[in-house]
Amino acid sequence: MRMQDLAIHSALVGVQLERGDLRGKNLSQANLTNANLRMADLRDADLRGITAIKADFSGANLMRANLEGADLTTADFTGAYLRATNFSKARMWATMLRRVSAKNAVFFDTDLTYADFLGGEFLGSRFNGAIMDGARNVDRAQFYWWVPAEGGKPVYEPRPGYVRRNFSATGGISYPENAGRRIHAG
Repeated sequence: MRMQDLAIHSALVGVQLERGDLRGKNLSQANLTNANLRMADLRDADLRGITAIKADFSGANLMRANLEGADLTTADFTGAYLRATNFSKARMWATMLRRVSAKNAVFFDTDLTYADFLGGEFLGSRFNGAIMDGARNVDRAQFYWWVPAEGGKPVYEPRPGYVRRNFSATGGISYPENAGRRIHAG
């Protein structure tokens, strides 16, 4: 193992990065176990394959961050901004997702066993193949929005004449009801 790889994989255990500016940084494969990332700015960060067991991401901004394949066991995301964040194939056992804004986030094949969803907003998020065994407070999270049949402003509570939506009719285009995932040209 190269010295640089060793530093990335071990030197960040327990690191104090509260309110740190890590926008767009590549921390893939880093070991952030017990790290303090409260209120950190991780927009567009590459966090693929990180180990962040018991890490504190409360209040952090992870908009469009890529956490594919991350181990986030017992991590705390309370109050975090997770719009368009990719959690595909992540392990999120007993992870705290309380009061998060995770509109349009992706949880494909994510293990959310015993995760806590209390008060979170997951409008437009996708959970294809996700494991939700023992997930807590799912009934106290927001997964849908309602729009008038003739079009108009969406609302979070059902109303007469409104149609329930659980996905964005516009795909990756951002509207107020569904935060913007960037569209990548193929």
